[in-house]
Amino acid sequence: MSFVIFVLWISIFLFLAIYLGKNPKVKNGIKILSHCKKIWIFGGLTFAVLFAFVLLILLLPKSLNTRHDERIIFENYAAQSVKKLDSLDVLKMDSTCDLTHPQPELAYVLPVVINAYETIVKNPTRPVITKLNDTLFFEMRGYKQFKNRSILLNKLLKKKLGNRYETKIFSHENNHTLQMIYSGEPWDNEQLSALPVMEAAQQNKIDAALLMSLIRHVSNFDFNFEGPNNTHGILSLSEGTGLEQIFKGAARLKDLLEIGISHENAVASFYPTKNKIKKWQESPLAKSWVEQVMNDMKFYHENGLPKNEFCKFKDPL
Repeated sequence: MSFVIFVLWISIFLFLAIYLGKNPKVKNGIKILSHCKKIWIFGGLTFAVLFAFVLLILLLPKSLNTRHDERIIFENYAAQSVKKLDSLDVLKMDSTCDLTHPQPELAYVLPVVINAYETIVKNPTRPVITKLNDTLFFEMRGYKQFKNRSILLNKLLKKKLGNRYETKIFSHENNHTLQMIYSGEPWDNEQLSALPVMEAAQQNKIDAALLMSLIRHVSNFDFNFEGPNNTHGILSLSEGTGLEQIFKGAARLKDLLEIGISHENAVASFYPTKNKIKKWQESPLAKSWVEQVMNDMKFYHENGLPKNEFCKFKDPL
């Protein structure tokens, strides 16, 4: 785009120069100015500055011009996740609910909230989400009395989510609203990546812990990571942006494992290096890197990701 703009301005300048150069008055004016050294110096410096500015824009690394706002990436994913729950009739989005900037820390735990609601209430009605930014409003409609269930639901959510989540239930006639606020520290990229990683792992029937560990050692969950050989993104691939690379990486792992390649060799294919390695086992750095990826799978298994190769997730925590 910058190059196109540069060519456009040059074309306009040349057109004006040719057009005005045919005018006798302009020609006489140019002759007079051509004898003034200050004009030549000023014109030359102006042209040099403009040329340097355009050249700088053209040569700047793409990463400086296309940095991703990582929080926005997860807000968009959170919005899509809630819309999926709506399409599956798990919940209903109220028409007044704004999903422009949903708080991921609240959106991600919606399955936990729904599961707790269905545990406490027999024959539950379909919950309605009326707000999901810095506060979650989770409406449970159609109950004359809700007092005892309010106490039980608050208690269960406290047990499942901990003290970081503050909950209150307000009642008005037959409608009862759960208000939830997240008061803890904002989740980092590693925590926020867990849900899309589990979704990608579920779709491709691979170990979510393997995918998480791989991302950790490729980019440390940095969506603006610049790898060797023009690779980029959270998995340092040559294509895809944002969370798209997680799903592309999961599909790639699936394809490799399905044709009988070992987990170690599949992991080694993601090793970021400028120079090709014939046998990664013969490279101390590559071998150590693969071993670290495989060892850290245990860490993710111990922190909630299943040990099985494939598992369907109900609660993201």
